[in-house]
Amino acid sequence: MKNSKSILLLALTAVSLIVLLASCQTTGTGAGKEPTVVTLNGSGTVYLEADMVKFSINVNEQAETTGEAQQKTNKKMTQILDLLKKHNIESKDITTTALNFSTDYYWEDGKQIKAGESVSQTVYVTMKNIAEFAALADDIGTQLTGISFYNVSFDSTQKVVAGNTARELAYQNAFEKASLYAKQAGLEVVRPVSISEGYASFATANYKRAYAEDAVATIAAAPVPETYGTQMPTGLLSASVDVNITFELK
Repeated sequence: MKNSKSILLLALTAVSLIVLLASCQTTGTGAGKEPTVVTLNGSGTVYLEADMVKFSINVNEQAETTGEAQQKTNKKMTQILDLLKKHNIESKDITTTALNFSTDYYWEDGKQIKAGESVSQTVYVTMKNIAEFAALADDIGTQLTGISFYNVSFDSTQKVVAGNTARELAYQNAFEKASLYAKQAGLEVVRPVSISEGYASFATANYKRAYAEDAVATIAAAPVPETYGTQMPTGLLSASVDVNITFELK
Protein backbone atom coordinates (compact mmCIF):
# COMPACT_ATOMS: atom_id res chain seq x y z
CA MET A 1 0.00 0.00 0.00
CA LYS A 2 2.82 2.31 0.92
CA ASN A 3 4.66 1.50 -2.31
CA SER A 4 1.53 2.24 -4.36
CA LYS A 5 1.27 5.74 -2.85
CA SER A 6 4.92 6.45 -3.61
CA ILE A 7 4.53 5.36 -7.23
CA LEU A 8 1.41 7.55 -7.62
CA LEU A 9 3.24 10.56 -6.14
CA LEU A 10 6.19 10.10 -8.51
CA ALA A 11 3.82 9.85 -11.48
CA LEU A 12 2.02 13.09 -10.55
CA THR A 13 5.35 14.88 -10.12
CA ALA A 14 6.52 13.75 -13.57
CA VAL A 15 3.29 14.98 -15.20
CA SER A 16 3.67 18.39 -13.49
CA LEU A 17 7.22 18.75 -14.81
CA ILE A 18 6.13 17.92 -18.36
CA VAL A 19 3.32 20.54 -18.24
CA LEU A 20 5.72 23.17 -16.84
CA LEU A 21 8.31 22.55 -19.58
CA ALA A 22 5.67 22.71 -22.30
CA SER A 23 4.42 26.04 -20.87
CA CYS A 24 7.93 27.56 -20.92
CA GLN A 25 8.52 26.55 -24.53
CA THR A 26 5.23 28.16 -25.65
CA THR A 27 5.99 31.45 -23.88
CA GLY A 28 9.33 31.96 -25.65
CA THR A 29 8.01 31.64 -29.23
CA GLY A 30 5.23 32.91 -31.49
CA ALA A 31 3.21 35.91 -30.32
CA GLY A 32 5.58 36.66 -27.46
CA LYS A 33 8.56 37.35 -29.73
CA GLU A 34 9.65 41.00 -30.07
CA PRO A 35 9.21 42.33 -33.66
CA THR A 36 12.19 43.56 -35.67
CA VAL A 37 11.97 47.33 -36.17
CA VAL A 38 14.05 50.14 -37.63
CA THR A 39 13.71 53.85 -36.75
CA LEU A 40 14.66 56.41 -39.38
CA ASN A 41 14.49 60.11 -40.16
CA GLY A 42 12.89 61.32 -43.38
CA SER A 43 13.08 64.82 -44.86
CA GLY A 44 11.04 66.54 -47.54
CA THR A 45 11.51 70.00 -49.04
CA VAL A 46 9.36 71.83 -51.55
CA TYR A 47 10.63 74.95 -53.33
CA LEU A 48 8.16 77.44 -54.70
CA GLU A 49 8.01 80.96 -56.06
CA ALA A 50 6.42 83.80 -54.13
CA ASP A 51 3.01 84.99 -55.36
CA MET A 52 2.32 87.67 -52.74
CA VAL A 53 4.25 90.36 -50.86
CA LYS A 54 3.85 91.99 -47.45
CA PHE A 55 5.23 95.32 -46.30
CA SER A 56 4.76 98.24 -43.91
CA ILE A 57 4.39 101.98 -44.53
CA ASN A 58 4.87 104.56 -41.81
CA VAL A 59 4.01 108.28 -41.73
CA ASN A 60 5.42 110.52 -38.99
CA GLU A 61 4.59 114.26 -39.02
CA GLN A 62 5.53 116.99 -36.58
CA ALA A 63 3.85 120.37 -35.92
CA GLU A 64 3.37 122.89 -33.13
CA THR A 65 0.14 121.25 -32.01
CA THR A 66 -1.10 117.68 -32.01
CA GLY A 67 -4.07 118.65 -34.18
CA GLU A 68 -1.83 120.14 -36.87
CA ALA A 69 0.46 117.10 -36.83
CA GLN A 70 -2.56 114.81 -37.06
CA GLN A 71 -3.91 116.67 -40.09
CA LYS A 72 -0.56 116.38 -41.88
CA THR A 73 -0.38 112.68 -41.08
CA ASN A 74 -3.98 112.07 -42.16
CA LYS A 75 -3.40 113.87 -45.48
CA LYS A 76 -0.33 111.79 -46.30
CA MET A 77 -1.99 108.54 -45.16
CA THR A 78 -4.95 109.32 -47.45
CA GLN A 79 -2.50 109.64 -50.37
CA ILE A 80 -0.98 106.29 -49.45
CA LEU A 81 -4.35 104.55 -49.25
CA ASP A 82 -5.37 106.02 -52.62
CA LEU A 83 -2.18 104.63 -54.17
CA LEU A 84 -2.80 101.20 -52.65
CA LYS A 85 -6.36 101.24 -53.98
CA LYS A 86 -5.06 102.26 -57.43
CA HIS A 87 -2.99 99.07 -57.44
CA ASN A 88 -6.02 96.93 -56.55
CA ILE A 89 -5.18 96.27 -52.91
CA GLU A 90 -8.39 95.67 -50.98
CA SER A 91 -9.21 97.35 -47.67
CA LYS A 92 -9.25 93.99 -45.86
CA ASP A 93 -5.56 93.56 -46.77
CA ILE A 94 -4.54 96.85 -45.10
CA THR A 95 -4.17 96.89 -41.31
CA THR A 96 -3.21 99.76 -39.01
CA THR A 97 -0.54 98.39 -36.68
CA ALA A 98 0.34 101.63 -34.85
CA LEU A 99 -1.10 105.10 -34.20
CA ASN A 100 1.05 107.23 -31.89
CA PHE A 101 0.85 110.76 -30.44
CA SER A 102 3.95 112.13 -28.76
CA THR A 103 5.80 115.29 -27.76
CA ASP A 104 9.29 115.67 -29.22
CA TYR A 105 12.18 117.29 -27.35
CA TYR A 106 15.81 118.07 -28.02
CA TRP A 107 18.68 119.06 -25.76
CA GLU A 108 20.56 122.34 -25.99
CA ASP A 109 23.13 123.59 -23.46
CA GLY A 110 21.97 120.97 -21.00
CA LYS A 111 18.33 122.04 -21.27
CA GLN A 112 15.42 120.05 -22.63
CA ILE A 113 13.54 122.08 -25.24
CA LYS A 114 10.23 121.16 -26.82
CA ALA A 115 10.52 120.62 -30.59
CA GLY A 116 6.84 120.03 -31.31
CA GLU A 117 4.06 117.49 -31.34
CA SER A 118 4.27 114.33 -33.45
CA VAL A 119 1.67 111.98 -34.82
CA SER A 120 2.63 108.75 -36.56
CA GLN A 121 0.65 105.95 -38.18
CA THR A 122 1.81 102.61 -39.56
CA VAL A 123 -0.09 100.30 -41.89
CA TYR A 124 0.72 96.70 -42.73
CA VAL A 125 -0.16 95.69 -46.29
CA THR A 126 -0.63 92.33 -47.99
CA MET A 127 -0.41 92.59 -51.78
CA LYS A 128 -1.70 89.44 -53.47
CA ASN A 129 -0.89 90.53 -57.01
CA ILE A 130 2.89 90.40 -56.79
CA ALA A 131 3.26 91.44 -60.44
CA GLU A 132 2.01 94.92 -59.44
CA PHE A 133 4.48 95.40 -56.61
CA ALA A 134 7.30 96.98 -58.64
CA ALA A 135 4.88 99.53 -60.14
CA LEU A 136 3.53 100.34 -56.67
CA ALA A 137 7.05 100.86 -55.34
CA ASP A 138 7.77 103.23 -58.25
CA ASP A 139 4.62 105.25 -57.50
CA ILE A 140 5.40 105.47 -53.79
CA GLY A 141 8.94 106.60 -54.54
CA THR A 142 7.92 109.29 -57.03
CA GLN A 143 4.66 110.57 -55.56
CA LEU A 144 5.31 110.56 -51.81
CA THR A 145 7.99 112.04 -49.57
CA GLY A 146 8.75 111.80 -45.87
CA ILE A 147 7.49 108.25 -45.36
CA SER A 148 9.06 104.97 -44.30
CA PHE A 149 8.57 101.94 -46.56
CA TYR A 150 9.99 98.78 -44.94
CA ASN A 151 9.62 95.15 -43.76
CA VAL A 152 9.20 93.85 -47.32
CA SER A 153 8.77 90.06 -47.27
CA PHE A 154 7.62 87.59 -49.89
CA ASP A 155 5.05 84.89 -49.23
CA SER A 156 2.94 82.31 -51.01
CA THR A 157 -0.72 81.33 -51.04
CA GLN A 158 0.44 77.74 -51.62
CA LYS A 159 2.02 77.27 -48.17
CA VAL A 160 -0.49 74.64 -47.02
CA VAL A 161 -0.21 72.67 -50.27
CA ALA A 162 3.59 72.89 -50.18
CA GLY A 163 3.69 71.78 -46.54
CA ASN A 164 1.54 68.73 -47.22
CA THR A 165 3.66 67.82 -50.25
CA ALA A 166 6.78 68.12 -48.08
CA ARG A 167 5.21 65.70 -45.56
CA GLU A 168 4.49 63.17 -48.31
CA LEU A 169 8.09 63.46 -49.51
CA ALA A 170 9.43 63.08 -45.96
CA TYR A 171 7.45 59.85 -45.44
CA GLN A 172 8.57 58.51 -48.81
CA ASN A 173 12.19 59.38 -47.97
CA ALA A 174 12.01 57.46 -44.67
CA PHE A 175 10.25 54.48 -46.28
CA GLU A 176 12.92 54.22 -48.98
CA LYS A 177 15.65 54.14 -46.33
CA ALA A 178 13.75 51.47 -44.37
CA SER A 179 13.40 49.37 -47.52
CA LEU A 180 17.14 49.49 -48.11
CA TYR A 181 17.88 48.30 -44.56
CA ALA A 182 15.24 45.58 -44.83
CA LYS A 183 16.71 44.33 -48.12
CA GLN A 184 20.20 44.09 -46.61
CA ALA A 185 18.78 42.06 -43.73
CA GLY A 186 16.76 39.76 -45.98
CA LEU A 187 13.50 41.22 -44.69
CA GLU A 188 10.72 43.48 -45.93
CA VAL A 189 8.88 46.51 -44.53
CA VAL A 190 5.54 45.57 -42.99
CA ARG A 191 4.09 48.81 -41.65
CA PRO A 192 4.93 51.99 -39.72
CA VAL A 193 4.71 51.45 -35.97
CA SER A 194 5.05 55.12 -34.97
CA ILE A 195 5.34 58.47 -36.78
CA SER A 196 6.39 61.76 -35.18
CA GLU A 197 6.86 65.04 -36.98
CA GLY A 198 9.94 67.00 -36.00
CA TYR A 199 11.19 70.15 -37.71
CA ALA A 200 8.72 71.94 -40.00
CA SER A 201 9.27 75.36 -41.54
CA PHE A 202 8.26 77.75 -44.29
CA ALA A 203 10.86 80.38 -45.10
CA THR A 204 13.00 82.09 -47.71
CA ALA A 205 15.29 79.55 -49.31
CA ASN A 206 18.74 81.12 -48.96
CA TYR A 207 20.19 78.16 -50.82
CA LYS A 208 18.73 75.10 -52.49
CA ARG A 209 19.75 71.84 -50.87
CA ALA A 210 20.78 69.19 -53.37
CA TYR A 211 21.93 66.32 -51.16
CA ALA A 212 21.15 62.83 -52.40
CA GLU A 213 19.20 61.97 -49.26
CA ASP A 214 16.84 64.92 -49.57
CA ALA A 215 13.41 64.49 -51.13
CA VAL A 216 12.80 67.66 -53.14
CA ALA A 217 9.97 69.00 -55.29
CA THR A 218 9.34 72.35 -56.93
CA ILE A 219 6.07 74.27 -57.23
CA ALA A 220 6.22 77.23 -59.61
CA ALA A 221 3.86 80.20 -59.63
CA ALA A 222 2.78 82.07 -62.75
CA PRO A 223 5.70 83.93 -64.40
CA VAL A 224 6.09 87.56 -63.35
CA PRO A 225 5.94 90.01 -66.30
CA GLU A 226 9.18 91.80 -67.12
CA THR A 227 9.40 95.34 -65.78
CA TYR A 228 11.83 98.21 -66.32
CA GLY A 229 10.98 100.09 -63.14
CA THR A 230 11.92 98.87 -59.70
CA GLN A 231 13.62 95.48 -59.93
CA MET A 232 12.26 93.08 -57.33
CA PRO A 233 13.97 89.64 -57.29
CA THR A 234 11.91 87.42 -54.99
CA GLY A 235 14.17 84.37 -54.80
CA LEU A 236 12.69 81.04 -53.76
CA LEU A 237 10.61 80.03 -50.75
CA SER A 238 10.87 76.63 -49.13
CA ALA A 239 8.57 74.38 -47.11
CA SER A 240 10.52 71.74 -45.17
CA VAL A 241 9.38 68.89 -42.93
CA ASP A 242 11.36 66.25 -41.01
CA VAL A 243 9.72 63.10 -39.60
CA ASN A 244 10.88 60.21 -37.40
CA ILE A 245 9.27 56.88 -38.29
CA THR A 246 9.63 53.42 -36.79
CA PHE A 247 8.91 50.62 -39.28
CA GLU A 248 8.24 46.96 -38.48
CA LEU A 249 10.23 44.48 -40.58
CA LYS A 250 9.63 40.79 -41.18
